[in-house]
Amino acid sequence: MYLIPRNVTARFEFFPGFGWFELAAVSAGALVGLVLYFLSGLFAQPTARFVLFAIPPGLAFFVTKQGPDGKSLLGLMRQWRRWSASQRRYLYVTRGE
Repeated sequence: MYLIPRNVTARFEFFPGFGWFELAAVSAGALVGLVLYFLSGLFAQPTARFVLFAIPPGLAFFVTKQGPDGKSLLGLMRQWRRWSASQRRYLYVTRGE
């Protein structure tokens, strides 16, 4: 058994809590925002176009950013979905209760 200090992480991070996965999510959000920016060019004002560009990457950042406990909103949503799909009815009931 190896003793590993708590502050050592196994994954690469650009800054604490933001690694390759978060970078890919923000890049995908920026791509979606860019598509919305160009599609809204037909009918929206420049301020609204910028808001449509800025919302998807910002949302992706806050959904994937890890909190102080090391869990992100995306991870919590995955855990809740797994918990809601699991069985919560006991198959065996002890007699006398």
